[in-house]
Amino acid sequence: MRLVAHLRRSLLAGLLIILPVFVTFWLFALILRPVQMFVTPPVLRIGDAIGLGGYFDLPGAGMVAGVVGLILTVVVIYLIGLAGSNILGRTVVRMMDNLALSIPLVKSIYGSARQLVETFYSSADRAFDSVVLIEYPRKGIYTVALVTAATQGELQDCSSDTTVNVFVPTTPNPTSGVLVLAQKEELVFLDMTVEEALRFVVSGGIVAPQRKKDGTSKLPS
Repeated sequence: MRLVAHLRRSLLAGLLIILPVFVTFWLFALILRPVQMFVTPPVLRIGDAIGLGGYFDLPGAGMVAGVVGLILTVVVIYLIGLAGSNILGRTVVRMMDNLALSIPLVKSIYGSARQLVETFYSSADRAFDSVVLIEYPRKGIYTVALVTAATQGELQDCSSDTTVNVFVPTTPNPTSGVLVLAQKEELVFLDMTVEEALRFVVSGGIVAPQRKKDGTSKLPS
């Protein structure tokens, strides 16, 4: 049984290492394929017209088209990002978002994918203030959570104690979870970053952050 547990743990750890790399290359290949089909051939014809076609016939130059396609893919991604950063581009992106989110089947997939990307790559560090341990769902059980903001207005007026808004993400999809209003003095504030906390949640606790530099742990004893 110990061997089976070791194999299962190692296989899961290996998947957690391989899957992000595989998904990254897979997504890049999805973008590279249409670029190779529709953008690379005209560029190669232009190169041939201006006298660069001879380079395509050199020994070992069979990968030239692939390299050109790879470079063009990076350029296309850059240009899309550049265009999306101005007012007109943001307007077009917003229109495309509204269109995608209005299609019944597409909106579920597109919305979830966009939310996941935004959480991990753009808004996570800005959306969350700090990482904490909260006794949830009951006393004696500690859960990693993210502080979003101090509780304000009517919600704070209902309590004489200082409360904060705490988001408790779920494993393995941290884009879903529950919102808890907790007393600030009952929270254990951690030194780990939001990125480290999200990795910890996604991996189910396998990818654990390192201890503090002094070797102590902030976990309650």
